[in-house]
Amino acid sequence: MIFEHRRRFLGASLVFAAAATAGLSIASPAQQEMAGPAAKVEGLITGGNGRIFAASAVDLKPYGYTEQEYLISGKAHAFQPAPGTSLTADGRWTFVPAGPDQPYRTRMIVRRPPAAKFNGTVVIEFMQEYFSREADTNFRWNAETFLRNGFGWVGVSLHREGVNGPPPGVEFANYTGSNQSIKIPLGPALTKWDPARYGSLSIPDSEMSYDILSQVARAVGPDRPRTGVDPFQGLQVRHVMAVGDTIAGARLTTYINGVQQSARAINGFVIKDAMNPLRLGGTEQMKEAQLRTDVNVPVIQFWAAGPLHVPLAEGPMLRVWNAAGSGHTTGPYMQRVAKTSARDLPGALSNDTQPCAADFANNFPVQYISGSAIMWVHRWMNGGPPAPHFPPVEAGKEDEHGNMAGGIRTPWVDVPIARYDIGGTCLGTAGRTFWFDKAKLKSLYGTPSNYLRKFTESARKAEREGILQKADADAAIRDAAKVTF
Repeated sequence: MIFEHRRRFLGASLVFAAAATAGLSIASPAQQEMAGPAAKVEGLITGGNGRIFAASAVDLKPYGYTEQEYLISGKAHAFQPAPGTSLTADGRWTFVPAGPDQPYRTRMIVRRPPAAKFNGTVVIEFMQEYFSREADTNFRWNAETFLRNGFGWVGVSLHREGVNGPPPGVEFANYTGSNQSIKIPLGPALTKWDPARYGSLSIPDSEMSYDILSQVARAVGPDRPRTGVDPFQGLQVRHVMAVGDTIAGARLTTYINGVQQSARAINGFVIKDAMNPLRLGGTEQMKEAQLRTDVNVPVIQFWAAGPLHVPLAEGPMLRVWNAAGSGHTTGPYMQRVAKTSARDLPGALSNDTQPCAADFANNFPVQYISGSAIMWVHRWMNGGPPAPHFPPVEAGKEDEHGNMAGGIRTPWVDVPIARYDIGGTCLGTAGRTFWFDKAKLKSLYGTPSNYLRKFTESARKAEREGILQKADADAAIRDAAKVTF
């Protein structure tokens, strides 16, 4: 049997709402009344082939991090709209439990910094599930930001399909995106990949993911239980941030709209490309719903897949960032995906599912901007200034170099050496890069040294505006110094 697994793109302009109050301190869960139970951390996962599925694609040792995997369990429920309410387009939803609690047992990966480096924030990634396979998608984008800045990181498996597999008889999915359709085998889910290691895991229904997420946040947050197993070994956690991409981003959108206001377990969110329809009760809901603008913690909704086509409003604690130049994925990111797939799923990459070369696909370094979004939310949670506003990408318009007009501006589009496209046939909707020839580069800049001067000015401007972190601006300038023509 085959089912459809489509990427759906949203799009267009931002509608700016109320300005945020600067310097607003965000109450941590320790400062709030606990609104529910914490997941039980049973202990380390060992055995089987001795390997963690979706272990870090980045070497953690130079940063002093350790990586371990823990069993977690509890009882959780799904949600439904409260009586007399509906899922309105403004995202201001009220949920109540849908039926009784059911037992669950799943896993979380913990990447723990050394105590001297820890910055007080634990990031929980709502692990991505594609084709019944688990992936730490957000970490693959932002590993350097997390590791450089001392974040604790938790990746938690929340989709039944990624833990226990697809429904019986469903073996393939039709991937539709980037002007292509590919039949992809499903799985293996965790319980099939290593039954000895993961065979005891069970999530009866992916709709329980929202409640489980809250319980995990309480299990690793500042008011976590002080008895039993502590995955962060006594580190002083101040705040919990949740992150998720695409399908997981859509799940987090549903969580913010209907669960966050009452659960009070998470202090900030960064969501990337939440392009899939929101789901509740196993069915698609509100394909064009937005995040509620009265959200009670800092949130950045980051869109890197070109121009939006529906207005997305901001609020006092909500920002919408729309980067000009990037595709939904990029060539370098897809190479990181290929590396982990070859390690965890040897032989799974057929000729139809090989990524394009990094410099052939869209090469725009969007991870620098998403890393800055993470840092802005981290500082905002800690009483720093709110994240800045930026204009949207202008749908259907290009600048004089053929790149997207409007949006968050960076040296790659303002001092370009290429045109970045979001189309093409590269796997993962990775777009294309059309490099300028020497004649065009000479007509634009005259000499490489003049190009470097202009690029450096633009990079430092983006750094001052909070678009780039200093370490990333420095790295970009070093790369620009290598350009010759």
